[in-house]
Amino acid sequence: MFANSGTVVLDLVPHCSSSPREEWSGDDDLRPLSDEGTRQARVLGEVFPPGIDAVYSSPALRCRQSVTPLAASAGVPVVADDRLREARGFAEPAAWTEGVFAPVGPSLGGAWAAGRAVGALVEIAARHDGGHVVACSHGDAIPAALAYLSAAHDCALPRVVGRGSWYRLRLEHGRLTMTGMRPSGPA
Repeated sequence: MFANSGTVVLDLVPHCSSSPREEWSGDDDLRPLSDEGTRQARVLGEVFPPGIDAVYSSPALRCRQSVTPLAASAGVPVVADDRLREARGFAEPAAWTEGVFAPVGPSLGGAWAAGRAVGALVEIAARHDGGHVVACSHGDAIPAALAYLSAAHDCALPRVVGRGSWYRLRLEHGRLTMTGMRPSGPA
């Protein structure tokens, strides 16, 4: 799956705490971070080591806000990637999650969401072979992608981390390891 020749570190950040979905009436892509999420994003910008080569994000505002301080600290832009979007209830692709497939729809939708996110991560890793990159996505897409990668690479799933933390994916000569990380160190 990953075809990198060197070592790539890809930090996968779930967006920081956001304004509650049930209290937001506008376009969900424009839902911002909460005050706590803004604090978490500021901490992320302070704890990442120097040498981040690139920062990618779902186009959703809460994701971009989560990694903006980190990108500013690294001196790189936040690059939006549509494949890092929220899974939105694992309802895609509709033709395969409805009708006769309705009983297994969430599983197929989860597979689709994982494939979409993993496709982005594989391309990002290939673009930055030998580097250290960060990608921010959503709390439903990330577990699907990690489960897929765990199975595909026969490696252990990391411990679950909360908002303001991240998952470190280290790909070294085709071998993948995943670790849950907090600002204070491994989870």
